[in-house]
Amino acid sequence: MALLVARAAERCSCLKPGDWPDVAVGMLLAGNEDPEIAALAGLSGSVTGWDTDPLVDCVCERHGVSTPDMQESTRLMARLMADDLRARPAVVTSPMIRLLARLASPPVESNLANRCFGVEEYLDCGCAQVDPDLDEELRLLPTLRLPSAVVEALARPLRSTLPTTQPPRGHDWH
Repeated sequence: MALLVARAAERCSCLKPGDWPDVAVGMLLAGNEDPEIAALAGLSGSVTGWDTDPLVDCVCERHGVSTPDMQESTRLMARLMADDLRARPAVVTSPMIRLLARLASPPVESNLANRCFGVEEYLDCGCAQVDPDLDEELRLLPTLRLPSAVVEALARPLRSTLPTTQPPRGHDWH
């Protein structure tokens, strides 16, 4: 499952080659003994895809893991972020909507990401009614049952896009 979620994160541009060593360390700590995972864990954070892609491709092929389409990738990222927020709550309202809206880069290939993108700009303005159940629905998604070290490593790049404090109410018209 960790490899599938990592492939989904790559698909959503939320996992770069330099993130693989941390993900691999988490997988090793969870008992994964693949030699490619051990090799990935030993790499520095300044690696490129030239270093990581052959190792990732080999371990994914061995385990029959392919890259999911954008709809499934977004669903897996939503479940990942729900797991991360259950373990480490955010200080802003509607964190799931904020996070998943980041996945709606053109062309939007995910209905869920598009739905969150359409709502996100109204979270802090008060000029439109935002569906209060959407964020709760997203936070209650089923767990991926991944080890916490893997969840944190995979969630870190997307989570870093969340504001660290609650944004002020109103539109920002800079």
